[in-house]
Amino acid sequence: MKKLIATTLAAVAALATIGMASCGGDNNNDTNKVKLIDVSLSSESYGVAVNKSDAALLESVNKVLTENADEIAAMIDVYESKNYEDDVPTDNSYVEGVVTYQESMSNNDAYLVMATDAPFAPWEYKVGENWGGIDIEIGQMIAEELGKTLAVKQTAFDTICMAVNNGDADIGLAGLTITPARQNTVTFSDPYYNEAYQVIVVKENDTRFDDCKTTAEIEAKLAELANGTKVGSQTGTTGAKYISGDKDDPDGFGFNGYANLTLKPYDTHADAVRDMVNGQVSLCIVDNLVAAQIVAQINAAA
Repeated sequence: MKKLIATTLAAVAALATIGMASCGGDNNNDTNKVKLIDVSLSSESYGVAVNKSDAALLESVNKVLTENADEIAAMIDVYESKNYEDDVPTDNSYVEGVVTYQESMSNNDAYLVMATDAPFAPWEYKVGENWGGIDIEIGQMIAEELGKTLAVKQTAFDTICMAVNNGDADIGLAGLTITPARQNTVTFSDPYYNEAYQVIVVKENDTRFDDCKTTAEIEAKLAELANGTKVGSQTGTTGAKYISGDKDDPDGFGFNGYANLTLKPYDTHADAVRDMVNGQVSLCIVDNLVAAQIVAQINAAA
């Protein structure tokens, strides 16, 4: 599966307003554009979160992922190459038959409740009141296998696994990295995406990482930054853990973290990058596909 840097899509509509924002922070000049340093900081796989007590559902999920593996791989490539504007594909595509969760759907066997956190394009996003994205497509496949209607429940990213564990959702699909810590709370399906990794996003005129070709070179540059350098990332994500470190957590990724860097957490990666453009943080650590979309949207608006 190719790692194609997609050409557009922000994770939040507010990104369209930042084109005229003033730049601040490191290497400040008149540009409002940003760029992705496409060197992997981690290697991750995404899976579907299922309640530990629901072996039958897990079996159905894995059946769908196995039987549709080629279709899912091709679908991801399509989503990577789509053109987007203001958070939605320019063709306004969304997944037919998917509904937004309502309380009346709780404990209703006609629905498969899926916890996710949009916007996180290309994995999940909204087109008006409709839902689209890779994870929505996969959730719909699972629902169809079970003869149910997919009901999508907006859930804060760092509470998705807990929602599945508590029975507030049947499955969690949100670009969820399979980790030991999360496996303490939920059972994960077989991976449906194995090319996830974290990257750095900086201002276009920031040259600090331009010559870096390897992870080790990136890490050396990060370690050299001034004490207290602020780095943005979405709360609960791999990027946030990469900055702050989780080596003392037996169920973590084993990241050492950076004593010289200060994590500034955000509700979305797009919020983090927007603040970077406005000089509130020095750089951001973002999921690779999401970073590509955010970079393209900001630069289109600049």
